[in-house]
Amino acid sequence: MRRNVAQRWMVRTLASVAVITAAIAVSWAQDAEPKSLELGQVPKPVMSAVLKRFPEAKPQSAVQGVDNNKPFIDVHCLVKGQKIWVTCDPSGAIQAVDREITPKELPGVVTTALNKKYPQATIRMVNEIVEGSAPEYDIALTFQKKAIIAVFAASGEFVEELPDES
Repeated sequence: MRRNVAQRWMVRTLASVAVITAAIAVSWAQDAEPKSLELGQVPKPVMSAVLKRFPEAKPQSAVQGVDNNKPFIDVHCLVKGQKIWVTCDPSGAIQAVDREITPKELPGVVTTALNKKYPQATIRMVNEIVEGSAPEYDIALTFQKKAIIAVFAASGEFVEELPDES
């Protein structure tokens, strides 16, 4: 009888260690940097979805990663010289489209809000990010000798300011 108690204790201990190890692995995977993926290794449904959405796309590179415990694949493409990143889940469902645009392509209300919040700032790069229905604009700029990223909604509403660590 004593032997059974010891065996049960050992099994429970090993099970607990396995659960803790799995939890640590998931948290590390979640925080890990995305890893390069050869274009030939991109799942067929992902590449099909990208090329269906952007028929003239010329895929350049891909990465895979995990965000909020959900795997994703980013495919970087050039479409008529424009840089585009398409984020998909492994089944090919497009989650987000991030495209580099010129400051002249910003909606007028965003340009007005940007100039009001950051007068005389120098714009270094603009990305339009569509996740869901309305786009957001990540604008890398230099303001008062500080590199920042200002995020604006398509309505012109200021969303947030982030340090530009690139």
